[in-house]
Amino acid sequence: MYKYILILVFSIYSTFSLNAQDIRYSAFLIPKDISDNANAVIRKATTDIQVISDNRMLVKKQKIITVLNGNGMHFADFITYYTDFDKIRDIKISVFDASGKKIKSIRRNEIKDYSAEDDYTLYNDTRVLYYRYIPNKFPYTVVISYTEDTQNTAFIPRFNPIKNFRLGVENSSYTITYPSDIILHVKEQNLKSYHVEKQEHKGFLSYKLTHAKPILPEDYMPALKTLVPMAKIALNRFSLAGVKGSANSWKEMGDWMITSLLKGRNTVTEKTRNEILALTSGIKDPVEKAKKVYRYMQNKTRYISVQIGIGGWRPMPALEVDQKAYGDCKALVNYTKSLMDIAGVHSYYSIVYGGTKRDIDRDWVAMQGNHVILMLPTQKDTIWLECTSQKVPFGHIAGFTDDRNVFVVKPHNSFIKHTTKYPDSINKVVTQATVQIDQKLELHTQVHITNCGAAYDDVFYIKDLKPEKQTTYFKEYFSEINNLKINKIELKDDKDKACFSQNIALQIKRYIANLDAQEFYFRPDIFTVFGSIPPKNKNRCFPIVISEGFNHIDEITWQLPNGFASNYLPENLIITSEFGQYKREIIKKDARTIIYKRSFLLKSGTYPKESYGNFRKFLKKVRKSDAAKIILKKLS
Repeated sequence: MYKYILILVFSIYSTFSLNAQDIRYSAFLIPKDISDNANAVIRKATTDIQVISDNRMLVKKQKIITVLNGNGMHFADFITYYTDFDKIRDIKISVFDASGKKIKSIRRNEIKDYSAEDDYTLYNDTRVLYYRYIPNKFPYTVVISYTEDTQNTAFIPRFNPIKNFRLGVENSSYTITYPSDIILHVKEQNLKSYHVEKQEHKGFLSYKLTHAKPILPEDYMPALKTLVPMAKIALNRFSLAGVKGSANSWKEMGDWMITSLLKGRNTVTEKTRNEILALTSGIKDPVEKAKKVYRYMQNKTRYISVQIGIGGWRPMPALEVDQKAYGDCKALVNYTKSLMDIAGVHSYYSIVYGGTKRDIDRDWVAMQGNHVILMLPTQKDTIWLECTSQKVPFGHIAGFTDDRNVFVVKPHNSFIKHTTKYPDSINKVVTQATVQIDQKLELHTQVHITNCGAAYDDVFYIKDLKPEKQTTYFKEYFSEINNLKINKIELKDDKDKACFSQNIALQIKRYIANLDAQEFYFRPDIFTVFGSIPPKNKNRCFPIVISEGFNHIDEITWQLPNGFASNYLPENLIITSEFGQYKREIIKKDARTIIYKRSFLLKSGTYPKESYGNFRKFLKKVRKSDAAKIILKKLS
C-alpha cells in the first residue's frame, strides 16, 4: 500500500510540475515599449567569464528570450562553435508558452553537432552545436544555458547586448574576472547613451544594460554595430590553439605573428624559384616585377578555404601551396609574398576585414580581421593585392577591402594603414549608344558600356559566363525594356585600367508609343533609370550614410526615320545638391538627329539625419528627369 501511495504522490507532483507556470517567462509581462516593433525580446542574458590563466577560460552563458513572431525565431537559436581546444558542457534548453508554462525540455540528442565547413572549405577543424525550436504558435520563450571551458583566450566574448534590429532587451549583464598579472585591453562605445552600468576593480569588470527598446532599420543608415552599446575585451597575454602570445602594442602583435604563425613557411620548390627568377630577369622596376609574379600566382593557384592550423590563423606552408596549387586567403598571400621575396620585391602580409567596410581598430590591440591581402610599398604609393582571385587586376581591391584600416605585419615594425579609397568620380559607368528608329518605329541600337573603379567588380566576371548566361545577364540588365532581342555581345577586359567594356547589339519593338495618329512619344534615357526612392520617414533617427558613391555618364544618339520630326524636347536641367549633381542635356543636332546626355554623380559620405527629406527630394528629381519624354510628330 505504501508503495502505491508513493507512486500516486509522485504522479500528482509530476503533473503539477509539468503544468505549473513560471511567471518569469510569461510574455505578458514584457513592457509594451520594449515589445512594440520587436520580433523578439531578451528577458535576461548573462555572460560570466572567468579567466583562470592566459591559456584557460570558463565562459558561462544564459539567455532567456521571448520570440514574438516568425521573424524572431533565429534570435532564440542555440549555436556555438568549438574545436579540440574547447569543451561545451552543461547545456540546458527549455521552451515555455506565452503564459510561462513549460512546453519542452530539449534532450542532448536533439542538438545537432556538425562540421562548420561550407562548399568552399576543404579542411576545417571547427564544429558547431545547433538547435532551433519550431513552434506551433507565438509568442514563446526559450531558456538556454551552457558552459564553455576553453584553452583559447585570444578571443574574449564581448559585451554586445543588442546584436540585431527589432530586438528588445529587458536585462543583459556581463562579468569578467581575471588574474592580477594579466592586463585587459578594453574598447567601449555608446555606453553612456544607453545608461549602461559599469563596475570595475582589480581583476574584475562588469556591465549591465536594462530596458533597451528595439532599433528599427532605416535606409542609408550607419552599420548597426556602430550604434549599439559595446565593450570589446582582449588580454595582453593569451593562447591561440595552444600557442601562447602577448601583445601590448601592434608592433608586439606583429612580431608574435611572424614568430608563431608565419616563420618558416615561405619555402617553394627549386623549380618555382628558378621560374620566378627567369620571369623577372632584366626587370628593374619592382612594380613591373610584382605584376609578373602576381600573374604567375593567379595562373597557378585557386582559392579553397582551409580553416585549420592554430585556430585557422596560420597559413599553409608556401611549399604546400606550390605543390597543390590551392590555398585560402592566408596561404595564397603567404605564397605570393614568398614569390615576391624571390623576385626581390618587398611585400607585407596584411590583415583586414573583408566585405562591408570595417576598420581594424587601431586603438584596440587584439586579434582582429577576417581576411588577408598583400601590401607592396613603392616610391610612388602603396599597392594592395587581392590574392584569392584568378581574375582581378593587379592592384585592384575595390568593393571588398578598399577604404579601411588594415594591420600590416612587418618585422619589428608592424602598423595600421589605410587601403586605397576609390573616389566617386572613378567609380564610373559610361554608356554610349546609337539608336536608329526605322519606319515601323522599331529600334536598332549599338550600346557600348564601360565599367571602371568599383563598378568594374559588378561586371568583369561576365566574360567567363557561357553565351546563353551572358544573354540572360543583359536581359536582366535591360529589364526596364520590353520586347528586346539581343543580336550580338562583345566583351573586353582592360586589366591595366580595371575597366570592363561591353558592346551589345539590340533590336527593340514597341518602345515608342502613340499619343494619337500623328504624335508619338518615348523616353530618351532608355538604358539608365535611377532605382527606387527610399520611403518617407518624418521621424528619422540616424544619419544618412552613402557608403559608395558613383558616376554615371550617358550619351545616346537618336536617329529619327524619314517623315518624322521632333515636336517636343525636354528642357536642359541641372540639379545640384550636397549629395551630388545631376545634369541632363538634349541637343537637336539636325532635323533627324537628337543627342541625349546625362550625368549623375552621387557622393559617398555621412550626412545629418535632418537632411533625409532633402536627400529624397534630390533622388525624386533625378527619377522624374529620367522619366522625361520626347514627342515626335509624323510629317504629312
